[in-house]
Amino acid sequence: MNEKIKQLALETGLITPQDDEENWQEYITDVEKFAIRLIKECVVFLKDTLDDHFAAEQLEEHFGVE
Repeated sequence: MNEKIKQLALETGLITPQDDEENWQEYITDVEKFAIRLIKECVVFLKDTLDDHFAAEQLEEHFGVE
């Protein structure tokens, strides 16, 4: 799992450190898919609407999403 997304899921309470990884693995996969899709949508907005390819690349790099 993407560690940045996992940390955000922890910070927002979607998962807790006490949760057993086996119990939330399938759920967190869905959360990760959603987060990656959201990041990609933001990248498209930055590139296509704002013509800011540098910011888009930085966002992808920050979250480890290509």
